[in-house]
Amino acid sequence: MLNTQCPYLPAIELRTSELYCLAERHFLKRFPRPQITLNLRGETAGQAWTEKNQLRLNKQLFKENKEHFLEHTVGHEVAHLIAHQLFGRNIRPHGREWQFIMEEVFRLPAQRTHSYNTRNASKRPFLYRCRCDGKTIPLSTIRHNRAVKGTVYLCTQCREPLTFVEKVSG
Repeated sequence: MLNTQCPYLPAIELRTSELYCLAERHFLKRFPRPQITLNLRGETAGQAWTEKNQLRLNKQLFKENKEHFLEHTVGHEVAHLIAHQLFGRNIRPHGREWQFIMEEVFRLPAQRTHSYNTRNASKRPFLYRCRCDGKTIPLSTIRHNRAVKGTVYLCTQCREPLTFVEKVSG
């Protein structure tokens, strides 16, 4: 299932296998192993595609945070796959089923977001401004293009619409 040409995949595959073994011992049930790819970019550390039984992980964030990424991010995403396989598609992504797997089965904190430095992984070259004093908000190319076509993005603090300032070259 894995492309073994990538030097990072064996560690991720081992951690994934450990987590699946914990789940199988707890639930007394076998689970199909997922396909794993390291093709996720930007600020998102991982994604679980439940319908495809696939993990998409961010190689840059893994390289910069190996130990924590292996334990927590891989655990977080595997918990999504296990929860889906146990409880079906009508559960909340970070609901009580997912939280139970994280805390009781994997013995990990059920945190929804990571706190990795994403400077090297982020691709947000478009700067926007709101009414907050001196604040600039970087947006990705996708969001910038949506804003150009009429999507209005609001500041999470002042709730005012964002206005385009400049494109950061680099």
